[in-house]
Amino acid sequence: MFLLSRTFYIKDTGFGEKMNNSAMNNTESLKGTFTNSTPNVSHSCNLPGPTYHVLIAVYVTEFMGGTAGAVIMTWKIKTDRKSVTSTAVTNLISVHVIFLLTVPFRISYYALGEWKFGEIFCKLVSAMIHAHMYLCFMFYVAIVITRMISFFREKKTMQFYQPWHASAASLVIWALVLLAVLALFLSYFDSSNQDGKKCFQFTVTIPSSYVKTMNYFAVIIVLTTFATLLAIQVGILVQLVIRYQDNLRNQQEFGAQIKTLLFILVMICFVPYLGFRSFYINQAGTHPCSLPLNITNEVFLALTAMSCFDVLIFLLAA
Repeated sequence: MFLLSRTFYIKDTGFGEKMNNSAMNNTESLKGTFTNSTPNVSHSCNLPGPTYHVLIAVYVTEFMGGTAGAVIMTWKIKTDRKSVTSTAVTNLISVHVIFLLTVPFRISYYALGEWKFGEIFCKLVSAMIHAHMYLCFMFYVAIVITRMISFFREKKTMQFYQPWHASAASLVIWALVLLAVLALFLSYFDSSNQDGKKCFQFTVTIPSSYVKTMNYFAVIIVLTTFATLLAIQVGILVQLVIRYQDNLRNQQEFGAQIKTLLFILVMICFVPYLGFRSFYINQAGTHPCSLPLNITNEVFLALTAMSCFDVLIFLLAA
């Protein structure tokens, strides 16, 4: 579903014969490749050193802050097996923890400039940041919608009828996201480098139109949902301002809706990356080695994991 920066190789166009200047000038590059008269030489489109430094700083910050947040939330959370919000928060902690376990491997790669853990594990680590983003998004949406329904129905909390309903709903969400993300990376993406020392650079093994369609679909769904929830929540706040304009600060209901707005604003971490995806997908095929294009994509992708700091919102909303 989520097309990473592709690796494109320089292939030898000769068959042991010398090409004269005019023949070389007329040589056409294959789509997605570059040609070179030097035999057995391959190059990949790599990010420059300074970008690695930026990514290392971002991932180290996320790892430290996210780990601290997960520990605090595990200690603070009051588990109610029938509460929709409690179930969503418990799942969010689990998503963060699983993702954070993969972050040291990313940091190691960017620090050493070499992948040492095998191609399959590279795909798993690469897929996990996407799974983390979409799982977090779905659980955020569950929390926000639950709080909105409670507001409109004037109920304090929403609960499942039975505790096992919460477990079943959680399993469905995990299965949908993991099957979609991991299946694409394991089945439809191939590592392009021959020596196995590079990671997070893949080519698509099926027609790219399928992957593009999945990307567009995901981007539209997430951004539309985010915009809709934000608009509804702003409308709720405006309604409360009109209703309690003379005594707004003393209204607990207004404070609760401000906290719901904060839950929605956490999803802003995903907006730059997803907003950039459509442009990136269109340009990656024609400009595969554009440094600004690939750098922007990688940095925006790293920033999606800033959602690990949502512990601050949870503490405020407790």
